[in-house]
Amino acid sequence: MRVVVMMVVMMMVVVMMVVNTVSSSNIKLVDNGYENVVVAISPSLDESLAHDIVSSIKETLTEASEVLFRATRNRTYFRDIKILLPKSWTETEYDELATNENFEDSDIRVDERNMVYGDQPYTVQPGGCGEPGQYIHLTPQYLTDETQVTNWGPRGRMLIHEWAKLRWGVFDEFGYPNDPKFPLFYVTSVIGGDISTGYHANDCTNKELIGELKDVTTGGSCRLDNGLPNDDCRFIPYNQQEATSSLMSYYYLSDIVDFCDSSSSEEFSHSEIAPNKQNLMCEGRSVWDVVRLHQDFLNGTNAAITASQPPVFKVVSQEEAKFALVLDHSNSMSDYDRIHKLQRAAQRWILYEVADGSSVCIITFSTTARLVQELTVISNTTREVLANMIDDRLDSSTSIGAGLKLAVNVLNGGNSVILLITDGEENTQPMIADVMDTVVASGTRVVSIAFGEYADPKLESIAENTNGKTFTVLDTDDGGMLDDAFQAALTYQPADSLANTTVKIYESEYQGNETNVTGAFTVDFTVGRNLVFRFVANHNTGISNGPYLLRPNGTIMNTTLNDATLNMWTIKVPLAEEGTWAWQVEFTTSDNYARVDVTAQARDSNTLPILTRAWLSAQDNVNATATPIIIYAEVKQGNNPVVGARVRAEVTQPIATAQPVLVDLLDNGQAADNQAGDGVYSRYLTSYSTTGRYSVKAEVWDDGSSYINNGFIVSRQPARMPTHPASRAARAIISLPLDGPSYCCGSVVPWDLASAQPTGAFTRTASAGSVQVIDVAAAGGDSLPPSRVTDLQATVTSTTLNLTWTAPGDDYDAGTVSGYEVRMSVNRSSLLDASLYNTNILVLLSYSDSSNMSELLLEAGHKVNLYLDNLEELQLDKVYYLALRALDDFNNTSPVSNLVTAMVPPASSPDTSGMPVWAIVVLVAVAFIVAVVALVGYMVHKRK
Repeated sequence: MRVVVMMVVMMMVVVMMVVNTVSSSNIKLVDNGYENVVVAISPSLDESLAHDIVSSIKETLTEASEVLFRATRNRTYFRDIKILLPKSWTETEYDELATNENFEDSDIRVDERNMVYGDQPYTVQPGGCGEPGQYIHLTPQYLTDETQVTNWGPRGRMLIHEWAKLRWGVFDEFGYPNDPKFPLFYVTSVIGGDISTGYHANDCTNKELIGELKDVTTGGSCRLDNGLPNDDCRFIPYNQQEATSSLMSYYYLSDIVDFCDSSSSEEFSHSEIAPNKQNLMCEGRSVWDVVRLHQDFLNGTNAAITASQPPVFKVVSQEEAKFALVLDHSNSMSDYDRIHKLQRAAQRWILYEVADGSSVCIITFSTTARLVQELTVISNTTREVLANMIDDRLDSSTSIGAGLKLAVNVLNGGNSVILLITDGEENTQPMIADVMDTVVASGTRVVSIAFGEYADPKLESIAENTNGKTFTVLDTDDGGMLDDAFQAALTYQPADSLANTTVKIYESEYQGNETNVTGAFTVDFTVGRNLVFRFVANHNTGISNGPYLLRPNGTIMNTTLNDATLNMWTIKVPLAEEGTWAWQVEFTTSDNYARVDVTAQARDSNTLPILTRAWLSAQDNVNATATPIIIYAEVKQGNNPVVGARVRAEVTQPIATAQPVLVDLLDNGQAADNQAGDGVYSRYLTSYSTTGRYSVKAEVWDDGSSYINNGFIVSRQPARMPTHPASRAARAIISLPLDGPSYCCGSVVPWDLASAQPTGAFTRTASAGSVQVIDVAAAGGDSLPPSRVTDLQATVTSTTLNLTWTAPGDDYDAGTVSGYEVRMSVNRSSLLDASLYNTNILVLLSYSDSSNMSELLLEAGHKVNLYLDNLEELQLDKVYYLALRALDDFNNTSPVSNLVTAMVPPASSPDTSGMPVWAIVVLVAVAFIVAVVALVGYMVHKRK
């Protein structure tokens, strides 16, 4: 593979430093064996597939355990695996009832296709280097159709490739077709500034791989475009190789058994200059370097053993949820009428929200804890009885630990959840710390709700340690924040199919003195069945007319059910037609408050609803000046990403009188967002008024530019390039999983306008919970730096240079920077120093000069273009490295950007490698004719 090298972009620098975070999973590594690994099957799948899916899961994980043991150098394997069946599967045998396992928190999910990926396995991985992924997605077709092994490689090897992302936060070590950050090929390593005249597949191996290049469009040989293989070219490795790494590159080859290691003594070690996702996200560290820093292996933990044991499988069926309402009844709950707000919210939750079959018990605590109502199964006959048991009697002191301890005893394991609501700091034993170990050991999740500004700061700790959730309710709130928190606990109920999932499509609050109040909401094409409109007011009198609904055709619906105790009116529509609906109410009093929310299910079983979920990168005791907080919101129809939506986070501040902060989340693959177009929208939280709890809710809508990505189409001729391993056996070449038509996805998730579907008008909301920030004092003085630039690109001639990148912000990805420093060196390592003040560095643009160039100082997210001419003539046949960093007005500097390489090619004859065949034939023919004419002329001349 040798060509004349011209120029290539190389990406090498990390987005986030390696950290030792753990996921929300319950997985434990005990004496070299992973326990509590949960493989959950979606309730959307047909039970007729049960036997084949369960059998394949067992076979795949057994094979994967052996691969894992070898890849981790005899240090880990799978010991204990639970296969979670949907509760709706009633004909499939299981070993026991599940405890706290559920689909939404599972590690590996078997679910319907994401049409972008098809049957390709993938890991949802929105975090940075060393941060665990959320889950691995497998389709039933992948598990049960043997031809899928042809497409994506042996299942056990594939699974460890994905497990490394899920558990240890590493990334792929290969390129993607037409990817701007992670190309398929790059110029080979350069030593001492002298250029190498070859190119290399974007991978990581400990020995040179042998194979051949194929054009997946023509089925023939590849051509060279500007010194690199053309876009449709793929490297096809031979089946037999001397290399043994890396599983993050060629996991499907039988000889590949290791992860790349920078300390390898082999012919090659980890290639830190390869422009792949692992190098960009992890600062050039090898996969094994990142893995051994994880708590699974740090400081020699889980040293190598002689042999692994086959995994033990348990097939479990999800149990109905058991809830304990643990309610603060100390005297401070009388402040701001907290106790009555809590009473109404809890009663509404019991009467209308908890599913039939779930169980609820009621516990109050003050000086001690009191069991108000034993665990009771929810049904039409028990809802009202339970709701009436929630009283407003108060007492002195606060012992949160007493309430938690009693709740654990009453719930007694199973799929149990504690809803802990309190407004004060604990002052009576037992404390939270006294019962923390007991609660964690019970497997019970805690959803903590901090009422007011002074709730105990350890609420986040008990929720985080039990894989629960945290929420904050301000005293100025009239019930919306409290309802969101109660709703969040319902995700631990057995999951239903997506077609039967209830979706909140609208919510609105009103406070004022108007007598006629109206609003409107959209019923989009994905929802409409079992629509429920709820209207909650601050009193049950003073309403002269309504509330009622206006259909899209203008007809009125006023068949309202009124619950006078809860000040709530309800209208139900069996199948709401698509379009704009309106609601209206007329008040006779002033100072009115009203809250409206509308929920619905999928319009039909063949049309899945658009869903939104939101979360935060951290929730407990975060130092905002040292640890960036990221807001995430995922928008999908079923499993397919929704692109181009408007997503805005509303951040409620700790001070009740402060105005909410609005943050527009982006799916652009920059700064906080890892991958463009994956349906995950994100942004850094950068605005802090004080220490305390920040509550976040995401609102999603269409402004005419949102589409559902139903997969992308690649124009190829697969018949001319067989992909089945058997068809290559005679030539000892294995199929390349990475040449399939739906091979996805690198820095950008592709989508095809021809197959994408416009969403039309729609709205969704989702609560992300809250985060407790413990230090923001320095943030007031602007200690937040600009985010890293990760998409720097360069083109060069002997005297000019053109650079492009996406602008970071003054604070991470918000605002506008004050300037840039752009530097160049022939010594790559000198630019990797964060100070950028090493020797042998040429400053192309200084901070002081760039601070006056308004064309460069663009708001975060915009594309920046820098053109430099009249440079000192660059040497031919020499490689130059370039990088930049951004600065804000407090001289906070961003991390060094990705490095790019640029070189001026030597003078040579015109490059025809990228020309079509017919053009080359014409050139040759013309040259031949010219030569013949010249020869004839010469002979005539001589004869004369």
